[in-house]
This record gives sequence, structure tokens and C-alpha cells, in this order.
Amino acid sequence: MSDVLLKYRKQIQALNPLEDSQFTYNASRWSQLNKSAKQLVTQFEGKNISRKDIINAFKAYYDGQASFLYPFTLTMLWGFFDTGYGTFRTNQYLNTEENRKAIQEAFNASELKEAYHTLLQIKGLNVSYASKLLYFASRAREEKEYALIFDIRVARSMVKLLDSFGIAEVVNITPSRKFKDYERYIRFMHLWADELQVEAENIELFLFKGEFSNKRD
Repeated sequence: MSDVLLKYRKQIQALNPLEDSQFTYNASRWSQLNKSAKQLVTQFEGKNISRKDIINAFKAYYDGQASFLYPFTLTMLWGFFDTGYGTFRTNQYLNTEENRKAIQEAFNASELKEAYHTLLQIKGLNVSYASKLLYFASRAREEKEYALIFDIRVARSMVKLLDSFGIAEVVNITPSRKFKDYERYIRFMHLWADELQVEAENIELFLFKGEFSNKRD
């Protein structure tokens, strides 16, 4: 895989995930959002939410300056963007005390495995959104081998890059829910990042975008 990615090194190096990967918070699209959550993010109404903003929100949480609900809500706003079901899904995650407790336990877990399994206990919260939360949380804690986002687009791009027969176009590709597979994904991504001399999040964003140009380095 690293040999394949090497062909796109300049494209990957040119990415700036913390600043460039951002979406505008359209408050009208989220008008029915949980009231407590909505009140915490009013300063972002009509503005872009970047990865850096969410990392800072997690830092505020870990510094005791914000509720867990603040970084969680920003992650959902960023992840769902303006899809019509973002409000419903987010409210669903927050609609029970058990779910809210699970979110906090995951944020405070000392081990990635514990945090991962705790988040996946929440009904409807899949690998894509669990990994988003783990990515931002681990970046805020400045972990060297931080967690990474693992969603369908990333998984499909990984297969597509290695697929010379077009198989990726005719099969359904989704991220594995098994923790050992997620852990391997993180390890591989950081290994490839070291070889390419880039941040692992650059490779993740490159795979998410799926823009494999014909131009090679």
C-alpha cells in the first residue's frame, strides 16, 4: 500500500486537514437539535467548523472547561454536515442517560479498545462516527499514534487503490466493526505516514476525498 501511496506523495503532503477539512454549520438544518446541545454551539451558527475547532473543543473538555456535550455536538455537526438525518441521529445518541454516560466513559477511557467498544454500544453509532470521536479525542490528548477516522469512503478508496480489475465498483465495501481491524488500520496508516513523511491524518483525508489524479510524482 505504501508503494501505491508513494505515487501520490505530493498530493498527500499538500493537504491541510486541520484547516481545510471543514463544513458550514447551517443552524436551520439543525433546528430540532437537542436544546442543550444546540445552546453550546451557537457561536458556530453560519460559520465553518474545522477539525481544529473540534480538537480545541475536546481540549476544553479535558481541561475541565467544557461539558462532554460540546465536543460531541461539534463532531456530529461536522460529520453529518447538512444531511437531512443528522439531527435525528444526534438526538437519538443523546436521548438516554445511558448513552450520555457511555459517551463520557469513552472520552475518559484510558485505553482505545475500551473507548471503542463503549461507543459502539450506543444504538446507531457506527464505526464511522465512533472513529471520528476517537480521532478528535486522541488528537486533543496529543497522542503520538492517534486514532483515525475510518468510514466507508476511506475503506472504498483503500480497496480502489489496490484494485486493478474494477472489483471495487461491483462489491459493497464497509469498514469492519472488529476492534482488532480498526487497530490494524490505525497502525498501518501511521506506518505509511512515517514512510511518506506526512501526518497520518493527511493520508486519511486523501483517501476520504478519493481524488486520484492521473498525474504522478
